[in-house]
Amino acid sequence: MFSKSILAIALSPLFARAIITPTSPDSSTVVKVGDTIKALWTVDSVDRWNNVQIQLMTGSNLAMVPLATVASGVDGTTASSYSFKAPDVSPYSKIYFLQFTNGGSMSNTTWTTRFTIASSDGSTTEPEHSDVSNGQTVQWGTGSLLSSVDTNSTSSSNSSSSSSLTKTGAVSTASVSSDVSSTHATSSESGSMSDVKTPSTESKTTSNTTSSAKANSSSPSGAGRLEIGLFTLLTVVAVAATI
Repeated sequence: MFSKSILAIALSPLFARAIITPTSPDSSTVVKVGDTIKALWTVDSVDRWNNVQIQLMTGSNLAMVPLATVASGVDGTTASSYSFKAPDVSPYSKIYFLQFTNGGSMSNTTWTTRFTIASSDGSTTEPEHSDVSNGQTVQWGTGSLLSSVDTNSTSSSNSSSSSSLTKTGAVSTASVSSDVSSTHATSSESGSMSDVKTPSTESKTTSNTTSSAKANSSSPSGAGRLEIGLFTLLTVVAVAATI
């Protein structure tokens, strides 16, 4: 029991880190409407973040409001960034952030810090609200979309690696299928061999035939028995005549 507890404590940092970590945008990021927002994160292959969903969010820490899903199906085990155009919003302020989930599951969620979406001329307003959390002042507000998010954006996933993996997978599958077919063929041959007489069966048959032949050759024929009878009779007659 003690060893299991030690193991759990030792592994806990690994499980805690089994999540992608956003690095951009951050609190210093200011993006004008129509400019590119580039989301960056550290790649994670431990917890299989291969179906990353990214949402543009607003609101407080306790009442987050999703504005739009900007990406879905991103392979976070190979890709480390995703870019999209900043939509038109209201107000232009430092009240927007990105939320990352794996397949939309809220059990393992991570966020960027709040960043600023500014008007096309660069103007902004101060966040409407301010709270103190853990000794730090958190400014926030609740924004809204004035235009839709362009989802025809790009991620930095390695297509050549994906292609290579697909080809490798196909070869592996073919190899497995070939092995299975060979095994099936061998099994079929083994099954058909059960209908063929084995050498042990043939030897038994041969042995029986030989025994029968020996028995027939050792047993006297009818003519042999007659010759022995006549010889015995003549011998008896000759002996009687001498007496």
